[in-house]
Amino acid sequence: MSTFVFQGETKILKLKNLRLRDFADYTCIASVRNVCDIRDKSVLFNLNNRTAPPSIKLLLDEPVVVNPGETVTLVCAVTGGDPPPTLRWSRLEGEELPKRSAVNDGTLTFPVLTVDDGGSYTCTASNNVGTSARKSTTVLVRGLRKGRFWITPDPYHNEDNIQIGREVKISCQVEATPLEELQFSWLKNGRPLRSSERMVITHSDTSVSPGTTNLDIIDLKFTDFGTYTCVASLRNGGIPEISIDVNISSTTGLEISFLSQLRRHI
Repeated sequence: MSTFVFQGETKILKLKNLRLRDFADYTCIASVRNVCDIRDKSVLFNLNNRTAPPSIKLLLDEPVVVNPGETVTLVCAVTGGDPPPTLRWSRLEGEELPKRSAVNDGTLTFPVLTVDDGGSYTCTASNNVGTSARKSTTVLVRGLRKGRFWITPDPYHNEDNIQIGREVKISCQVEATPLEELQFSWLKNGRPLRSSERMVITHSDTSVSPGTTNLDIIDLKFTDFGTYTCVASLRNGGIPEISIDVNISSTTGLEISFLSQLRRHI
């Protein structure tokens, strides 16, 4: 049994309870009535017992984690569908594909990957049978960005609260991709600093304050004056590390001043 359904300017032929005689060629013809010199347009569709909606798979790791400057290839392979589906790559939210990228037969290639190329990409397969098939992946471009620090208590607003014998916390935060590769180390005057009873090094819960490490100096002493360096790096290397220097000094014996500096090391 067949029925016609109208959806705006679209006319849909629905076949229910398919029988052997329904497998045939179907032609959709569009014409403009009572207008000369406009030719009819037609589309032929062959319905057979092999006709099936598209199916695809992505031949890659999920997510795709790469360094800037590398060549990256995203492969989308057809695993089913008749007629053979067409493949199309797109970015989420309608963004255009990067100008440096190239698409060839379901393969999306980035000759030289940049930080701006990171994000989600979707492969869509369609053949006018059933629903289009979609598979998405995320490209993570490894890197470290926007290092910053803060002091508790804040020396810029509560100078008289920072005194010898008090506790001082230095917090260091860095944006990292991927976050799970981020690792920190601390230095004092250029030498490695290990966690102890008075110098407590902790890492914040990623769900509360992602990419953050803290150095708690308990019972502050004159011998604690110096330059403290927070060093952020990615576990698998290949990316310049970021270090943030915080200089703690005394001019009166009770007042402490702070200076930050952002540096990059290769």
